[in-house]
Amino acid sequence: MPLRGRAFLSMWSGVLQGYERELDRWHTIEHMPERLGVPGFLRYMGSASSDHPVFVLYEAAHIETFRSPGLLARLNDPTDWSKKVQPGLVNFIRSPCQSLISLGDGIGGALLTIRASGGVGDSVGAGHTLATAAPAIAQLYGVTAVHIGQHVADIASAENAETRLRPAASVPRFGFVVLVEGIGISELEAATPNVIEIATAASSGSCEAGVYRLAYLLEAAG
Repeated sequence: MPLRGRAFLSMWSGVLQGYERELDRWHTIEHMPERLGVPGFLRYMGSASSDHPVFVLYEAAHIETFRSPGLLARLNDPTDWSKKVQPGLVNFIRSPCQSLISLGDGIGGALLTIRASGGVGDSVGAGHTLATAAPAIAQLYGVTAVHIGQHVADIASAENAETRLRPAASVPRFGFVVLVEGIGISELEAATPNVIEIATAASSGSCEAGVYRLAYLLEAAG
């Protein structure tokens, strides 16, 4: 289904060996309900795959949610459990995005994520071209929804107490995030070359892609 807010937050991460079970418990028991308590956070989705084995998606009412006083207060006052888990998250990539287009029906059981690096010089034009390509992606077999957002780098790069708990990581340069929901992993893996071709042509840059399964979903009350 379409994302309900006007912004979303995509996060990818590796996990050090030995942290996996504790990360799962922390995310589902403490971290996810805590984040959904911040005004403007609407939904959470967690996934698991290979290169970056953790992917998390939050919907938000608007892009300012991701630097709101309520969120910053929590980021700068991590819980004891967060202090225990965050050092195990490596190669962390955080991408707050302004939604450009979001369309589809239902919630897919798998998700293809793409970081598109092109269009930095003409972000408005590249964003428009990517958004225009969304209906073609939505017509691919097995696809249930398509969401495209423009990466907001100044929000992504802001430091806080929580970011300082994680090992330092080089952040790749990219301008847009393409999220494609589908009925299953195999269907999205089959569709990935076509989606990359469409996204690459639209953004005139390279794409990094990964397919994830839906692990958990929680919606904010009300």
